[in-house]
Amino acid sequence: MECPIDWAYELLQREEVPEHIIRHSEKVALIALLIGLIHLEKGAPLDLKILTLGALLHDIKKFSSLATGENHALAGYNLLKELGYERIGEVIYAHIFLKPPNPGSPITEEEIVFYADKRVKHDTIVHLKERFRDLRERYGRTLKSLIRMALLEEMTLLLERRLFKNLPVTPENFQSLQDIKEVKDVLKKCFESGSPCWRDLLGTGGLPKGS
Repeated sequence: MECPIDWAYELLQREEVPEHIIRHSEKVALIALLIGLIHLEKGAPLDLKILTLGALLHDIKKFSSLATGENHALAGYNLLKELGYERIGEVIYAHIFLKPPNPGSPITEEEIVFYADKRVKHDTIVHLKERFRDLRERYGRTLKSLIRMALLEEMTLLLERRLFKNLPVTPENFQSLQDIKEVKDVLKKCFESGSPCWRDLLGTGGLPKGS
């Protein structure tokens, strides 16, 4: 595989993914990558390539599935499996169908991408409460759907606590990432440079706005 980030963007273009979905996916990937880098520093057994590509490609079939009626997470899994990247497909599948982790188990790529997706409304980074408020307004048409969303929100809040337990950053730190304009360039820099990137972006002395 060539540069993984470039490969993912080429695949998004080949699959004719609309620009607004790509912008959403970029922000999801940025959050996922930085959370992953912090956990890698703490010894979590994460695969950075699987994590980043799973995030960038998690909605690769969302637009086409509107016409086919497929579940876009399953369709994304099938596509990546056909291409020989089933592990990335598993992360894509789990952004909708996440299995609750066993207590004390290591943080997984699936958990991080699932969480990062819930932090991005369209292409804007938001807190979980705002994201789920928007989801209820758009999809909460029945009592059953509202109950399902309430359970999903509670699960995601528990996941947030799990992901940020004993970390040197908080969920609020990630709001500053909204100022980044050229997300693709930052993703490539962070993917290649490794752990120092999260300090630059989430701490003091980070990249300037518009980087």
